[in-house]
Amino acid sequence: MVRYYWGRPQDVVRWYLRGTLYLSAQSRKSYIEKTGADPGNLPRLLKLLDNLDELFDSVDTDSIAVLCLRYAELLSIAETSKRTGLSAYQITTKTGKFMKKAKEIISKV
Repeated sequence: MVRYYWGRPQDVVRWYLRGTLYLSAQSRKSYIEKTGADPGNLPRLLKLLDNLDELFDSVDTDSIAVLCLRYAELLSIAETSKRTGLSAYQITTKTGKFMKKAKEIISKV
């Protein structure tokens, strides 16, 4: 049984991030092609996009569910706390671990 009304958290956030990263990378590529600008963060975006499976395989489902609430549904920490019963510290810790792992992946560029 799926506990979350919007589907499996891994799928929701993974596809949300994949779409966001893809659009951002395509926009940056287009800008670079048109203007000859420096690639900037494009290599990092592409690296994270290529390694989303590694990122999601290392994070537990409940942490990903919190990420869904915070970033896909755009809820504040206070609202996320109300809906989940987690403290602000627990929410920050769960999302922070995910972000730290993402930073580790893109720092390998």
